[in-house]
Amino acid sequence: MSRSVYLPAILFALLVNVALFWAMQRMVTGESATLDRSVAEPLVVDFIRLNAEPEPPPPELSDEPDQPSPTSSPSAPQPQRLTFKQPGNKLPNWDTPKIDIPLNIGSGPYLGAFRPPAMLVVPPSDPVPLVRLAPRYPQRALLRHVEGSVTLSFTIAADGSVSDPEVLEAEPVGYFEQAALRAIRRWKFQPKIEDGIAVSRPASQTIHFTMKKK
Repeated sequence: MSRSVYLPAILFALLVNVALFWAMQRMVTGESATLDRSVAEPLVVDFIRLNAEPEPPPPELSDEPDQPSPTSSPSAPQPQRLTFKQPGNKLPNWDTPKIDIPLNIGSGPYLGAFRPPAMLVVPPSDPVPLVRLAPRYPQRALLRHVEGSVTLSFTIAADGSVSDPEVLEAEPVGYFEQAALRAIRRWKFQPKIEDGIAVSRPASQTIHFTMKKK
């Protein structure tokens, strides 16, 4: 009698479990099918292309520049013309002398006061020293504070050297002659040129002996 009491309860519990199991399987199967369908089916997106509105045409540029509106501008002052009176350049009346030239020359030539121009006499140019060595001041004149000068005559050779020096004048005598002769022999001059050739020439030179002022 105990078995008959528990048998319906066991069957009912078994049916409930089967129903629950079936419901759970159904739910799982439906969700998986829904997921598979959502993954498998591609997403279709429709794009609608809108016609772009045409851009407005650019404004037409006129070639003529904009003329500014005429405004009332003050009238510019007119320049005044200045008239200058130039004084007339009147030349003074000079009394010009009248010169009577006789036209009757006669048979022979009339020379009158015509004279040939005088020939200009050009003095020979002074010799130009190229090398000038100062003479040595004599000791005797230096001790006595004597100053003086010596004028020499000599010949300038074609090469500019000095030859045959002689004393023409000495002031004072007996102090500076030898010193002047020794110095002039070491000088060099510009030779004289004739027809493009250097030639010898006579010359003279004055050498002054002065002491330095303290």
